[in-house]
Amino acid sequence: MSIGSILNTARNAMNVHQTAIQIASQNVSNAETPGYSRQRAELTAAVPQVFPWGSVGTGVTIATVTRARDAVLDTTYRQHAAGQSGADTTNQALSQIQTIFGEPSDTGLSSTLDKFWSAWSDLASDPSNSAAKSVVVESGRTVAQTLNQFASQLDQLDQNNRESMNADVNQINDIAQQVSKYNTQIVAAESTGNTANDLRDQRDVLLDKLSQLTGGQTIERSNGSMAFYLGGRMLVDGAVYNSLTMNDGQPPTVGFGGPSPVIDNIGGSLGAAIDVSANVIPGVMSKLDSLAKGIVQTVNGIHSTGTVFSGTPPVATAAGNFFAVSNPPSANDPKLTARGMSLDPTLTSATVAASGAGATGPGDNSVALALSQLNTTSVNFTDANGNPFATSSIGGFYTDTVGAVATAAQHAQDVSTAEQTLATNADTQRQSVSGVNTDEELISIIQHQQAYQAAARIVTVVQDMSDTLVHLGL
Repeated sequence: MSIGSILNTARNAMNVHQTAIQIASQNVSNAETPGYSRQRAELTAAVPQVFPWGSVGTGVTIATVTRARDAVLDTTYRQHAAGQSGADTTNQALSQIQTIFGEPSDTGLSSTLDKFWSAWSDLASDPSNSAAKSVVVESGRTVAQTLNQFASQLDQLDQNNRESMNADVNQINDIAQQVSKYNTQIVAAESTGNTANDLRDQRDVLLDKLSQLTGGQTIERSNGSMAFYLGGRMLVDGAVYNSLTMNDGQPPTVGFGGPSPVIDNIGGSLGAAIDVSANVIPGVMSKLDSLAKGIVQTVNGIHSTGTVFSGTPPVATAAGNFFAVSNPPSANDPKLTARGMSLDPTLTSATVAASGAGATGPGDNSVALALSQLNTTSVNFTDANGNPFATSSIGGFYTDTVGAVATAAQHAQDVSTAEQTLATNADTQRQSVSGVNTDEELISIIQHQQAYQAAARIVTVVQDMSDTLVHLGL
C-alpha cells in the first residue's frame, strides 16, 4: 500500500468523523424542536483494495444518515390525539350549554319557574288582588323571555361552532396542500437512495395536526410519499390532494365538492364539531322546545277554563289563553317553541283568571290554585311531531334536561382525560425512540472527536515517514 493510500484512508476518516460530529451537533441544536427526530450517521468499512496477496481496508465511510422513528407509535399517538381533540371539542360545547343554563342560580329557569308558580300561589291567596295579577303576568313574561334567550344563545353557539368548522376545513386544505408538496420534495430527494430526514420530520408534524383535526389514517408508499385518508376517502396521496368543502346546512356536512358524496366517519375536532351542530345543539333545543310547548299548552289548558270578573257589580267573562298559540294549536307553530314563546297579545293583569268556570264571584281561586300546583303536576311532553316524549313535572323535565347536558359533559371530559393519557404515553414512547438525549450526543461528539484526532495523527505519522524517505533519497 502506498503512502498516498494511507493519506486517503486518514483523510476519509477525518471527513467521516467530522460529518458525524456535525450530525450530533444538529441533534443537540434541535433537542427541543417539536417533531424533530434524532439522526445518526451509520458508519461502515470502506471498500477494501485487493492485492495478489490479499485485501487491505481503505478506512471508513458513511453508509447513510438514519432517522430514529417508529411508524407504529406514530399511528398510536395520532389515534389517541384525535380522540382527545374530538372529546375536547364536544366537552367545550357542552360546557358552554351549561353556562347558558346557568344552573343552579337565582336567575336561571328553575328559579324563574319557581317564581312563576309562587306568583300564582300568592294570587290564590287573594284572587282579586290586581297587584298579584301583575306579578303573575311579569313572572310569566320572564319565563318566556328566559326560554327565548336560551334559544338565541344556542343559535349563537351553533353559529360559532360552524365558523370553527369552516376554519378547520380551511386549515385541513392548507395542510393537505403542504403535505403534497413535501411528498414531491421527499420523493425527489430520496430518488438517489438517501433519506430526506428533515423533510420527513416536517411532514410528520403536519400529519400529526391533520390527524387531530380529522382522525384520518396515514399510509406510507414505497417511494417515500405519504397518503392520508379521511373517512375512507383520499385527501392527499403523493403530489395529489383534494380540497374539502363544507355544506352549511342541517345537518352540516363535509365533502370534496360537486357531486361527490358526503364524507362520513370523520373524527378529531372536525368530526366532533359536526356532531355538535348536527346532534348536540339540536338535541338540547328540541328538549327546550318540548318544555316550552308543555308550559304553553298546560298553562293555557287550565287558564282558558277560568273566569275573569270586572266592574261593579262584577261581571264574569270567559278567560283566554295566557301564552300565545296558533288557532288551532299546531305542533310546528313557532310560538310553541322556546324561540317563539311569548305571552298572549290580549293578556293583561285585568284578563288574568284566578277563578274557575261557574264561579259566582272574584273570590274563587280554583284556577290560580291549580296553576300554582303545576310545579309538582305531571305533564305529558311531546316532540316537534307531537309524539310522546316524556312524562314529568315541568320543573323535573327541565332538571332532567340540565342533568343530561352535565352528564354528557362529564362523559366527554372523562373520554378526553383517558385519550390524553393514552396519547401522552404513546408520545413518551415515541420520544424515547426519536427524541434527543443531549448527554448521549455529547458522548458521541467526544468519541468522534477522538477518532478524528487519531486520523489526524496518522497524517502526521505519514508526513514523518515521507520526510524519512526523502532524507534517504528513496
